[in-house]
Amino acid sequence: MKNTRERGQLNAQVTGFGWVTAAGWGQGRDRGTPLWEAGEPQPPTSVLQNLHGGSRFGRLDLFSQIGVAAVALALEDAGYRHKTESSQTTDSHDLGLICATTSSCKRTDYNFYKTVQENPRLASPGLFVYTLATSFLGEAALRFAVEGVSLALIEPQPSGSDALRLGLEQLSFGDEDVVIVGVCNLFEKTTIKAPFFSGALFLVLEKVQNGRNSRNTRNSCYASISCNPKKNGFYYNNQTCTDILSLIKMICEK
Repeated sequence: MKNTRERGQLNAQVTGFGWVTAAGWGQGRDRGTPLWEAGEPQPPTSVLQNLHGGSRFGRLDLFSQIGVAAVALALEDAGYRHKTESSQTTDSHDLGLICATTSSCKRTDYNFYKTVQENPRLASPGLFVYTLATSFLGEAALRFAVEGVSLALIEPQPSGSDALRLGLEQLSFGDEDVVIVGVCNLFEKTTIKAPFFSGALFLVLEKVQNGRNSRNTRNSCYASISCNPKKNGFYYNNQTCTDILSLIKMICEK
């Protein structure tokens, strides 16, 4: 097999992942596999209510709810402690957050526009707050102390490949020690075909220093991931993969 560790290669380790889909929700440590199917994703309220600001979580639009929930599950799976209602402290670490989306927040935009049509003076301010694809990133940043890069990418169909590549670049050239990357989509139609299923999936990438994680962690590394910026595709433990969805599938099948 050709040696994939060429000069300029970007490397990281996957230390956690979590998801919310219409088929349910889970984490890597559950030894489950994300299942994607048509329907409405249901965020796990039991997880979300324990987060800092959890009592206000119901005010978020559904696109933001599934995104924040999946980020929370991924961080917990990687061994990070979140802010909770009873504790205002969090682990000290430099976090970044990069999300790829195809649907963006179009459903929320449409629902807000309907309130404008019905009565412009009573247009919903609660919905207006979430009429940007980056709105839920701000919600996640407040709950998980994300002080690094925070970015939403629009992609033609769900894959998360650009988000994964940017995450690897950020770990190599930015200030972050940890970058959360993933996909988040909420399509208007619930009877759609793959890969256009609603749901969110995020994974935690960490720097590799001298062949080890940038911090001590009780959780083992799920995989080593790398890419060459000048070439297409990624390498999972020296096996080729194309995007976030295929990467998680390979990890779960290991």
